[in-house]
Amino acid sequence: MDELTLLRSTRDRRREPSPESLTAGRAALLTRIAADEGTAPAAAARSRHPWRTGLTWSTAGTAAAIVAVLVVGQVSMTASSAHASDLLRSAASEATHYADLTPGSGEYLRSVTHARWPSCRPAADGGPDICELNDQTLDVYMPADPTREWVLVRDWGNQTGVTGESIETITAHDGTFYGQDRWIPVDYADIPTDGAEAYAWIDAQDQGGSASRDEGNFVRIADILRSGLVPAAQRAALLDALSRIPGVSATEGVANLDGAVGVAIGRNEPFRGSERREIIIDPDTGLVIGERALAGANFFGWELGEQTSLTAVETTIVEVAP
Repeated sequence: MDELTLLRSTRDRRREPSPESLTAGRAALLTRIAADEGTAPAAAARSRHPWRTGLTWSTAGTAAAIVAVLVVGQVSMTASSAHASDLLRSAASEATHYADLTPGSGEYLRSVTHARWPSCRPAADGGPDICELNDQTLDVYMPADPTREWVLVRDWGNQTGVTGESIETITAHDGTFYGQDRWIPVDYADIPTDGAEAYAWIDAQDQGGSASRDEGNFVRIADILRSGLVPAAQRAALLDALSRIPGVSATEGVANLDGAVGVAIGRNEPFRGSERREIIIDPDTGLVIGERALAGANFFGWELGEQTSLTAVETTIVEVAP
């Protein structure tokens, strides 16, 4: 349960305030606190945690202190989200000015993903699954004419692929390498090129199945962007849409699996043990250069904050495919 949820649990649940009224209320409260105490956010931050050890709702003074704590916590989260939003919208702006790699007739747009993903197996003694990191390489060739055959060369590392081999080459029209599922789950032409419209388009696709609606929206955007094949206009809109998901925050100076450094944009999912999932972008081009996941708790042998997966994505033009 997060702090805002805890606060809501103390009041009437039948009438939920609008986002606009919440924002206005927070602003008014901060203004009042600032007028009374000068630099109130700093003062309140020093007493942010003591109430957790002995929570009681019996006095007006205690309730007021808790409200102040929750507001400061929300301001901190909002500031972090605002920083991420600024970076994403800046990257979106850069993406619109970036010249797309456009293969000529007979050429291919090649996207190489070097991935270090967890590989888990049941423990012999019936205990928790044992998870280890396994390196894979996914080499995708998209033809200039996307209706022609695509090619996937995949090295599964220490696992076995669908063909029974650890290294396999698969060809398929429209990138349907595994059954009916396309490598890119949408038609680029369907993605709105306005950020707000792209967010609404993503949100309208929610069918449940995720820990939260916000997680689902983040995952759907990441699933499209990770391919490294999204045109600049649609990529810019999706980055803008990503900035509109509540709870996103940024970490600068994060290296992808191949050592290229960018900005990691992600969110912690409270309903999944605070697991954090991120995409790593090059802020100068708006290109996605990798993904990262961090454990939100100690589980399956991972420690809190430990990387549970990391990838690198690079896109080039080539004349031939395997």
